[in-house]
Amino acid sequence: MSKVVVINLGYGNLLGGFPNVTALLWEPENPRPLKFIGALPPATELEAIYRRWQLIYQALYRTPGWRPRIKIDREDITNVSQVEFADICSQYVQLIDEWLNAEGFRNIDRQLRSHLHHSDEIQVILETDDDRLRHLPWHFWKFLSDYPKAELALSAPQYQRVEKSHHREQMRILAILGDSNGIDIADDRSTLSELSDAETVFLVEPSRQEVDEQLWDDRGWDILFFAGHSESQEEGNRGLLAINPRDKIGISHLKSALKTAIARGLQLAIFNSCDGLGLAKELADLQIPHIIVMRESVADGVAHLFLVNFVKAFSSGSSFYLAVRQARERLQGLEDQFPCASWLPVICQNPAEVPMQWRSQPVVEPQQSSKVRDRWVGFIPLAVTLILILIRQLGLLEGWELKAYDHFLRSRLPEPPDSRILIVEIPESDIQSKQEYPISDATLTQLLQKLELHQPRAVGLTLYRDLPVPPGHGELRVQMQQQSNLFAICSFDKSHRESVGAPEGIPTNQLGFDDILIDSDGLVRRHLLFMRASSDCNTGFSLSFQLAQKYLGEENILPDNEGNKNKPLKLGKTILNPLELNTAGYKTLTDGGWYVMLNYRPFPIARTLTLTEVLNGEFNPNWVRDRIVLIGMTSRVQPNAFFTPYAIGKSPSEKVPGVMLQAQKVSEIISAALDGRPMIQVWSGWKELLWIGLWSGIGSAIAWCIRGRLRRVSAIPLAIALLYLLCYLLFLHSTWVPLIPPALALVISHLSFVLSQGTKDK
Repeated sequence: MSKVVVINLGYGNLLGGFPNVTALLWEPENPRPLKFIGALPPATELEAIYRRWQLIYQALYRTPGWRPRIKIDREDITNVSQVEFADICSQYVQLIDEWLNAEGFRNIDRQLRSHLHHSDEIQVILETDDDRLRHLPWHFWKFLSDYPKAELALSAPQYQRVEKSHHREQMRILAILGDSNGIDIADDRSTLSELSDAETVFLVEPSRQEVDEQLWDDRGWDILFFAGHSESQEEGNRGLLAINPRDKIGISHLKSALKTAIARGLQLAIFNSCDGLGLAKELADLQIPHIIVMRESVADGVAHLFLVNFVKAFSSGSSFYLAVRQARERLQGLEDQFPCASWLPVICQNPAEVPMQWRSQPVVEPQQSSKVRDRWVGFIPLAVTLILILIRQLGLLEGWELKAYDHFLRSRLPEPPDSRILIVEIPESDIQSKQEYPISDATLTQLLQKLELHQPRAVGLTLYRDLPVPPGHGELRVQMQQQSNLFAICSFDKSHRESVGAPEGIPTNQLGFDDILIDSDGLVRRHLLFMRASSDCNTGFSLSFQLAQKYLGEENILPDNEGNKNKPLKLGKTILNPLELNTAGYKTLTDGGWYVMLNYRPFPIARTLTLTEVLNGEFNPNWVRDRIVLIGMTSRVQPNAFFTPYAIGKSPSEKVPGVMLQAQKVSEIISAALDGRPMIQVWSGWKELLWIGLWSGIGSAIAWCIRGRLRRVSAIPLAIALLYLLCYLLFLHSTWVPLIPPALALVISHLSFVLSQGTKDK
């Protein structure tokens, strides 16, 4: 698409200068213009040399062979020197170059060059009412010569768009061939007659009534063409057309008919005749989109060659501005015979209108096209949303959504370890030094007794003790019966093997299961709190919940609901809502207990001591007092280790021991209840549906509202970046909303809408 530069000279004239010049640059990829400010100095010499140049130029038209399309009555100069005229032209061009290279205007020139590329197609529109300025050969501005696809047009300072309606399937041209006395306009007629993809109606030396009647044609016109004699009067504010040897008419004589023709789709008026700026001034007041006129008197051969080259380029697919520039520049080949021929043609443009295109194929009526686009912009997002919801329900996006969840989890700000928890680990070095695997009941009893001396609030044993590990089994059984703050574990199902029963002697209310929910990709993301008790594992509570409940009980915080799957669990400052089936990114889960998303703290989760350090008393007693102490193995030889979202490469070294995972779970509960640390929440199915539908609609809206491929290509990544940012900000507030489905919906909906429109906005 073309880029548009609109230059407004403001108030001023050549004698006093133009102190307030503004330039607006409109780029297809940017809906708002760039604005640059400059000034032009007085140019009294330019005013004088233009008058001298015009007098000599008009005198040249009295020489044999020129056959001008104007009748010159006065004889200002009787002797014309080609050498003198060439010298005047050279001075004229030099003065224009110096004037436009003034420091005040150079800022606009530099700014435009910094934002435009050599290959850009550029429409330069000059807004001015000054007749002298409209006659200047602006194409000598070096900016225009440096940009081969730029062309300048004139415009009135005020303009507006006229609502149009037309149903034509083919270009229609009304060609008025006026008074041909002394000129040959038959070649113009021949050129227009050869247009096979346009309907051309010729009026040869018509009456005013015939012209008026044709302009009122119900089918309307695309192009109005005139060839013959014409002239401007009243200092360029009025023009006359010699429509036949007897009658001259102005735009005012056809005002009503022309306004109707413009409303019915008239886009271009070509006056292939002399001195047409007065005609353009009057016609522009009627808000016609485009006009082509000759600034000065024009020779017969020059006018015809311009028409031939313009029609050939325009009807072959060149843009309107490029077709005019190409036809104008090709007149340079005649300038040895007709000096300044390429100075003459000029576009007069209504900036509120888009440059016309040659139309030889049926077009969709704008109103109908708009209705089609409106229908698609509503249907496509709905269809894309429903399809993606179906794909999502089948679980085909679950892996991607869980990866996005892991990314957000890892991207959060770090948190300090939980000081209310102490982990006593049994590493491989302790096992080797004691030569016990698993450690004996005697060693375990000794460890529990050492810890009990320092008054922990709760102790969680993550070692299985369903079978004795002599020596010392009797002492361990007695210790478990007597220590009221000790909680042991059992298991419903351990890697699809038989369940693991409770230790002998442990009371049922001090028992918790340690079952872990592992997702299909091998990662632990969920926290299982309650399950139905069985004969082997006679408890419905997880170890983490038992330990947290014991700790919070000392703070007089008790749950109002324990394990009722149909109700949330209120606990202190938080409410735990169970994750329902087919919510969030999970679409392939089966019913397996009461669970929530595990809101990890970054590792390490808490302070750790080794078995040896505790047995030897090598620790600060305050680390134990009033804490939750978890005991478990961290040896590489034990199988109770798991991958978490923090494991990127899934190497064995990234596995987290079960005791560390239990610490995460306990910390999640007590931090939520005591500190108000949020639990990770998910939206209901309807909210997620509306969320995906919203972004699907945004994808179609971008294609519907933004014209230009480059601008749309830029808008889609920006929209995805905004989606990502919103999802991330919501996750920072512990709300997991879908990222992958709405991103796919946005892109697919956008591409579907663009493809449904075919080549409409090319």
